[in-house]
Amino acid sequence: MMSLNDRAAHIRAEAERFATALADLAPDARVPTCPEWSALELLQHLVQVHEFWAAVLGQGLDLEGVKRFDSERPALPDDVPTLLAARAAATEALLATLASKQPGDAAWSWFEPDQTVGFTWRMQTHEVTMHRVDAELAAGLPPGPIAPEFAADGIDHVIDVMWQWAGVQPDRRATGVIELRASDTGQSWLFETARWSGESWGQQFVDQPSCARAPAGARPDASVTGPAAALDLLVWNRADAGLTRAGDPSVLAEFQAVLDVGIL
Repeated sequence: MMSLNDRAAHIRAEAERFATALADLAPDARVPTCPEWSALELLQHLVQVHEFWAAVLGQGLDLEGVKRFDSERPALPDDVPTLLAARAAATEALLATLASKQPGDAAWSWFEPDQTVGFTWRMQTHEVTMHRVDAELAAGLPPGPIAPEFAADGIDHVIDVMWQWAGVQPDRRATGVIELRASDTGQSWLFETARWSGESWGQQFVDQPSCARAPAGARPDASVTGPAAALDLLVWNRADAGLTRAGDPSVLAEFQAVLDVGIL
């Protein structure tokens, strides 16, 4: 298990790599993995994310406080040098606030099952990694390495958090079982693909693709194999290279439908 010191060092290093990739990029360059964003908007986004979570934890904001903070926050500048300085300050504020808390301390998050500081530690570990990849791809660079232990943790986070937004009691039908196999570490992840209909996040969904941990005793219908970092990039919808797919084509198509939903 990664220590908090490991996570802090990772967040700081990834945020710096993110900034380096964007520093000399044209502000209007497009971000291929977040096509609605320009490089400038990607930079503004990470500043906002780090400022937001530093405030949530540092001020002990509840949902009403979060809404008030969002409504009152000033607009960010639109020049890159000022934003790069703001990014550095926001990252350090986030890390200092995280270090002042215990992972089990109560704290608001958008993920209802986990209302602790630990959620922010995990989420920010992987959000900054994927936005660093976004920045590199926007700059025309290949994604830099992700250590296997962080990649494995990132896969777990996608399965247990990022894919878990189905309604409380949706109509749900399983469509297959997929296994991810890390060729470099020997780890594997078994999960079930499904379709569901119901209400979630104030919206109504019909026949929505999703994934969840497979039930005990499940056997895979298909598999995706490759290095842990490549699998991590795949499930976060950042890259699709160095992987081998095998098994039932219909189940692989169901898995691809989940990936096509995307994660910003």
